[in-house]
Amino acid sequence: MMRHLLTFLSCLSFIISAPGQNLPDEWYVSDDDRRLVTGGLATQGLFHEDSVPAIHLWFAQGDFWNQLIANYDSGTPIMATLIHNGQTYDSVGVKFKGETSYFMLPPGAEKMSFDINVDEWVAGQQLAGYESINLNNGFQDNSIMREVVYKHLIRPHLPTAKANFAKLYINGQNWGVYSLVQDLDGDFIREWWFSNDGARWRAQAPGEGGGGGGQWGDGTAALNYLGPDTAAYQQYYTLKNSNTPQPWDHLVTTCDKLNNTALGLLADTLDTYMDLDRVLWHLACENAFADDDSYIHKGKSDYSLYWEPETGRMTTQEVDGNSVLGPNNVGWSPFYHADNVNYPLLNRLLAVQELRQRYLAHLRTVITSSLNGAQGAALIQQYRALIDTMVQNDPKKLMTYSQFTAGVTQLTNQLNTRRSNLLGNVEVAQAAPTITNTQHESSAGLNIAPPAGEPAHVRCTVTSNSGIFQVRLRWSHDLPGRFQSAAMFDDGAHNDGAAQDGTYGVDIPGQSGGTWVRYYIMAEANNAARSMSYDPAGAEHDVYVYQVVTPVSPIDAIVINEVMASNSATVTDNNGQYEDWIELYNRGASAVDLQDWYLTDTPSEPTKWQLPGGTVLQPDAYMIVWADEDAAQGAMHASFKLSASGESVLLFDPDTALADQVDFNAQVTDMGLARVPNGTGPFIIQTPTYAANNNAVGVDEPGDNRRLRAFPNPSSSAFTLQWEGTEAEQVGLYDAMQRLVWQGMLRPNGRIDVSGLSSGTYTAVLGAARLRLVVMR
Repeated sequence: MMRHLLTFLSCLSFIISAPGQNLPDEWYVSDDDRRLVTGGLATQGLFHEDSVPAIHLWFAQGDFWNQLIANYDSGTPIMATLIHNGQTYDSVGVKFKGETSYFMLPPGAEKMSFDINVDEWVAGQQLAGYESINLNNGFQDNSIMREVVYKHLIRPHLPTAKANFAKLYINGQNWGVYSLVQDLDGDFIREWWFSNDGARWRAQAPGEGGGGGGQWGDGTAALNYLGPDTAAYQQYYTLKNSNTPQPWDHLVTTCDKLNNTALGLLADTLDTYMDLDRVLWHLACENAFADDDSYIHKGKSDYSLYWEPETGRMTTQEVDGNSVLGPNNVGWSPFYHADNVNYPLLNRLLAVQELRQRYLAHLRTVITSSLNGAQGAALIQQYRALIDTMVQNDPKKLMTYSQFTAGVTQLTNQLNTRRSNLLGNVEVAQAAPTITNTQHESSAGLNIAPPAGEPAHVRCTVTSNSGIFQVRLRWSHDLPGRFQSAAMFDDGAHNDGAAQDGTYGVDIPGQSGGTWVRYYIMAEANNAARSMSYDPAGAEHDVYVYQVVTPVSPIDAIVINEVMASNSATVTDNNGQYEDWIELYNRGASAVDLQDWYLTDTPSEPTKWQLPGGTVLQPDAYMIVWADEDAAQGAMHASFKLSASGESVLLFDPDTALADQVDFNAQVTDMGLARVPNGTGPFIIQTPTYAANNNAVGVDEPGDNRRLRAFPNPSSSAFTLQWEGTEAEQVGLYDAMQRLVWQGMLRPNGRIDVSGLSSGTYTAVLGAARLRLVVMR
């Protein structure tokens, strides 16, 4: 029992502390386990900011340049071979991209921007984990770094593409330095949201660039209400991807609620349909950096939208950034275009006092943390040192080297000018309350997760020279989800200490075991503006967090022994269908009646699916539950499905105490996630052993695997994989936690670049073959 308890506590610590387990890649828990943060992680691998990767494109077509020009209007790519870090990627798709950066280049200029789709003709092929990348030419940016600087500085505040620099070669010829920018594709969405199961739009007309079929700010694609007919919206927005039925209805509803709700009801009503906080952070970042490729300037074109199915809410996305901090823009008001009805996100939202003050609080945070002169200057100099020599030797550059050096200096100066201009605004300069000493407490102790069902007492200290109008706790038991609001009191009756001592308190109600609880504090000054502040200052993407402790079952004989979350050809259920399955195993000495036991894929819903009566599991016996959400097919068909991209499976006893749990990331189709040794060991990916002992497959060591070989092994940079055969096959690379860190198509003697991975043990998977690789730094 003690061993079982220690195993559970270790698992619980991993759930809370590990970045990525059941969380998107860009979400993480702080080192002290107190904060759940979205954004701000250092970029790694291909987008690591301390190096400039070389991208080689080879075109077999003698007239490839003319083909690229001819295909610009249709957007049809042409085929090329890409080489990066010694790895060859066949049959990638290449096309020119951009609008002004394409049409307005000087005569004879060849430094075009490129859109490269690595998987255009080879399904699943990825460049260091990415299916597509953009190489941007920095048109009208003599520093060549505005976009990279901008994306670096706003990534802590909102979902933003990764960006650094790359050196491009075409058919062996140096094409110079480019901004290497992550594509806003499904991979990007999955890094910031819990799935890519929603719908994504670009706010411009299909097949058109520039203003998207009209002038900027023309009231067409800025979330303007165009009536109930979805066809009206399809003229001005391009649906880039959708995995949900009737996606256009969500866009129409959002526009309707934004434009037609009474201002007095707008904040509460619209928050149901739109992630207002994330939108306000987006607007604040665009304004802080005077981004003229933006919603706030164009009212269309250079922003995108994502409808999140998990919450049913729309949010806006940053798209471009190569012309931030322009000399004509650094004097913009912090409420630029807020008086223009064609920009409803500005005109409507900033007309509501609560939302205006929230926007201002976020803007102050951006100014303090990201528009910081010293920080910005250091980053700009870091980038200059990285690319300076390459720019000097760039035969295709769109400016002279002296213009480049002047552009770097100008960028630094404009950053400081913009900061000064914003701080000089009366509303921006308005003092807001100071919030300190935020903490929660229960019988478990201070800042420790409470037991199931027990409330958490939240308190904080708030001061303000203008007095305090109100202090509110905002909290959520959903991950993701909306926040509820509760008033906090300084009356000595809410676990807040003495009355009128500046400490405010209120309780978060008790929650079920396993529930993630997020919370933050809002304080409002008692001045005319009712200026606001937040703790943490980055709320709602930086919040306090705890996960309610789940009681542990005294029965440790029944375990989850194997899981298959992607079954395409392994075994069929009683209806002849290939469905996901969960294997339970009795490792004890006595039979256990599993009636009233539960399986779930949601920690906060322990009773999601109840095992049927008569399900007695004998010692050393196995039981299969089909996770297909199809109870009509039989008693052993659970009410939930598994996600091949990763989630959790939990087993609860009749008292809803946790008996076992497995958390997994991306799975390999037709491979099992199994305990090895059988019934007791950690989970590994291996050939499935449906309703049988997992030891039959065993743990493949490099010397035991006769199909798959790698050299050198260990390695610090790349592995060359060898196997029998000549055709390209899909290879996956998994870390010690079974997280997919690389996947792509390789031929025998192909190379896997691991220069961006941390030291440790990894597993290469090729079909049923597995090979242990060691990365050493």
